[in-house]
Amino acid sequence: MTCLFAILAALLAPVGAAQAAPVAEDCVGVTEGRYAGTFAAAGQTHCLELPSPQGARIAALTSRGGAGLTVQVEVVDRNGTAQCTAGDLVRGECALTGTAPFRALVHADDTEATGPYGVHFVRTDVLQKECRTLPAGTFADDSGTVRLETGNGVFSHCLTIPADAHSTAELLRVRYSLPDDADLFPDYAITMIDTDGDGPSCYSHPTPGQQLRTDGLTSCSFTAGKAYTVLLEGQDVPRGHTLDRRDVTAAARGCATSAATAVGAPATTGTSGQSGTLRCHRVTTAAATDRLHVDVRDTHDSTNMLIMDNAGNIACHPRTWACTPTGSTGYQVVTQAPENWSLPASYRLDAWRIATAAGPAAECKRVGSVAYGYGPLTGTLSEERTGVCAVLPSVSGDRFRADITATDGGTYTPEPALYSKAGTNLCMNSSSSYECQGSEQSLFVLALPDRTDRTAYRAELVCTTAPCGSEEVTVGTVTPTTVQSGTVATLTVQGTALGMSTTVQLTGGPAPLTATTVSVSEDARTLKATVDLRSAPAGNWNIRVSALNFSYGAGTLTVTPPAVSGLGTYKPVTPTRLMDTRSGLGVPKAKVGQGGTVTLQVAGTSGIPASGVTAVVLNVTATDPTSASHVSVYPDGTPRSSASNLNFTAGQTIPNLVVVPVVNGKVSFYNNAGSVDLIADVAGYYTTDGSGSTYKPVTPTRLMDTRSGLGVPKAKVGQGGTVTLQVAGSSGIPASGVTAVVLNVTATDPTTGSYVSVYPDGTTRTSASNLNFTAGQTIPNLVVVPVVNGKVSFYNNAGSVDLIADVAGYYTTDGSGSSYKPVTPTRLMDTRGGLGVPKAKVGQGGTVTLQVAGSAGMPASGVTAVVLNVTATDPTTDSYVSVYPDGTTRTSASNLNFTTGQTIPNLVVVPVVNGKVSFYNNAGSVDLIADVAGYYTK
Repeated sequence: MTCLFAILAALLAPVGAAQAAPVAEDCVGVTEGRYAGTFAAAGQTHCLELPSPQGARIAALTSRGGAGLTVQVEVVDRNGTAQCTAGDLVRGECALTGTAPFRALVHADDTEATGPYGVHFVRTDVLQKECRTLPAGTFADDSGTVRLETGNGVFSHCLTIPADAHSTAELLRVRYSLPDDADLFPDYAITMIDTDGDGPSCYSHPTPGQQLRTDGLTSCSFTAGKAYTVLLEGQDVPRGHTLDRRDVTAAARGCATSAATAVGAPATTGTSGQSGTLRCHRVTTAAATDRLHVDVRDTHDSTNMLIMDNAGNIACHPRTWACTPTGSTGYQVVTQAPENWSLPASYRLDAWRIATAAGPAAECKRVGSVAYGYGPLTGTLSEERTGVCAVLPSVSGDRFRADITATDGGTYTPEPALYSKAGTNLCMNSSSSYECQGSEQSLFVLALPDRTDRTAYRAELVCTTAPCGSEEVTVGTVTPTTVQSGTVATLTVQGTALGMSTTVQLTGGPAPLTATTVSVSEDARTLKATVDLRSAPAGNWNIRVSALNFSYGAGTLTVTPPAVSGLGTYKPVTPTRLMDTRSGLGVPKAKVGQGGTVTLQVAGTSGIPASGVTAVVLNVTATDPTSASHVSVYPDGTPRSSASNLNFTAGQTIPNLVVVPVVNGKVSFYNNAGSVDLIADVAGYYTTDGSGSTYKPVTPTRLMDTRSGLGVPKAKVGQGGTVTLQVAGSSGIPASGVTAVVLNVTATDPTTGSYVSVYPDGTTRTSASNLNFTAGQTIPNLVVVPVVNGKVSFYNNAGSVDLIADVAGYYTTDGSGSSYKPVTPTRLMDTRGGLGVPKAKVGQGGTVTLQVAGSAGMPASGVTAVVLNVTATDPTTDSYVSVYPDGTTRTSASNLNFTTGQTIPNLVVVPVVNGKVSFYNNAGSVDLIADVAGYYTK
């Protein structure tokens, strides 16, 4: 009993404190090796006297479970002084520095337990004969292994590594065998310690985080010239432990050697082998300052990778994703095949040199700005092109979202990385995208992923903290500073941190115009945007550039009037109806409302070519208007001017000939008030290809008057009746070579509402009309009618009516005439405001003269005729107006006929002799308006 109390007192004393030594006769002498004992009663402590001399180092290994009791061991010297800790005993570091003999005091973890136990004593300061040698292995094969069994009272083993049989860094592998039905986690501890007691070389213990449950890898460092003891402490259960060790320095045997490649180069292929198989690849690079991107890919995303440098130090811990080692000219990349359920047949090793001491790899694109992000990039990654990279001028604090999609419908997308200069990947995978952080210059890498050998992709880094990078938004110049209306202009903005979300807006006009951003340079310093000026009025517009909730003034854009087409020759066509809002022909089926516009495609229809058309000749009719109004016909894509073409009252049907320039193949029709149906019949067009006819004006002359029998029989034209007029060979018109004739046709004294069609004799009349009138009305309209056999025909639809025709000129194929030049429709004269002439109505028998040459884009000389839309308004009595070349004698021909208070337009083609034209009013007084449409010149 006294002995028992003495032992308990020794156990309770502080470590290292002097204790009463156990009585020698109470201790059992043991040898080095395994000792088996039994606790017969609860609470016993056994004293085992050790053979080890002073100065020795020992290990005391005990069972970690299984059969027998789990015990605690303490070593004391003769005087009862504790020699080391329990951890020292497990690691073989228990130094016996006291006075021999030394004794091990053993007791059960559970003080109430009884039964057998075991302790394995191993000296570690010298190699023990009982310990087998652990040979060196290679990566070429699986030789050099030692299998250690436990169970049946065996729970520990020791191995030795001779001083001349190891490198300075090795990889220890432990494979642990379990029964087929065991669902247990391995429990063992392996320690390597040199004979000089300088601390353990390595320690291996399985953890839940290791890649394979029964296959563990541990990196071990060794000192050259020193011998080592390997201690295995396990469980007293039937288990197998297979150990091997392999050199992982630059001298490692069995490693396939290859040099680091450029980013995206084809990968090195390796064969996976069986579950747990280790392969080694030695990757070399030119300088220790190089940084590599190393990754192992397979069809299951499961091959593990461990990387050591030349000295065998761990550069990258075990993983299945990319690593970026630096600091060595070579690396040993050790791969391990995963467990059988996900075992791929082979794997690919990417080893890219992504940076040198001089900076990122040359093949990595240098990006000028990341103010809004980078991309989008599109392409295909495959085993021939495994990755792409770009150097981003990011700064710390930048945040990006990486949006990556497979454009080929595949399941797997490229894997992004955003590396800092330190090689840290600052991208993290979220539920639907990658979230990445910027640093002071980042390297963006997009790599072929596991599970596929090809993927087409679209990738974009979106800055979520815009602007990213070091530049703030600035706006410099915007060019050009002058553009032409009627066009879609491209504006170029210079500045910094400009993006596709940057907007350019023009203000100061009737309504703001917002440009469409079409491109931004990679350095975010040049932005191009298009702005639609086809309907923009001329003038100065303010430019504002907006970005990231800030707006910047950027000067003024001067918009000039649109350019009109070049000289054209006339090509008549069969009169054809192109538009009728009543039926939806050519445009939607609906009246044109107040302030409304309809646009008609003319180029490429009804014999009009798709290109090269400078102007088109249309007979436009307004019908069933709900209110008095006017209609303007103008080239689509240009701003509408104040010029008008038709004036009408509520319920009136009225036509007028229109010669309208063509800019983009279309013409537009604008209604000022109420709503109205519009009809348009084409008579011909002007072309720049030289294939048409030139115009020859003649002295306005009356060719036909059914009231007197001039040119045709003296009689009204009855319902469904036709009269035919010979035009070729009369009044200065040649007998041949005439393609069309220009007539001012007047209907007078009709007995009922009707319409008249003028068409080339010898052809079939179409549905096109030229004059529309009501009973008793006198109304004129200019007609350009093709000439086929030298004659033209006049058809009256209903009732009876007298018809008058005055010739203004003709078109000829002999090239002797003039070509037509359309101009922007412009008001030249308005007697109400004094525009172009004195401000006053034109009185009875009065004449006003208008200068036309040299105005509104017309040259000062060379003008042979001018096309004017002339409007009479607010007449005090019934009358007519004649428009004729100033400097000549007025003939009996008339151009407008009107009644008291009526407003009526008519197109006039009048010769120009001295640069002026005159307007004569027959009776009462009337205001006159003249809008120019174009002119003829040689």
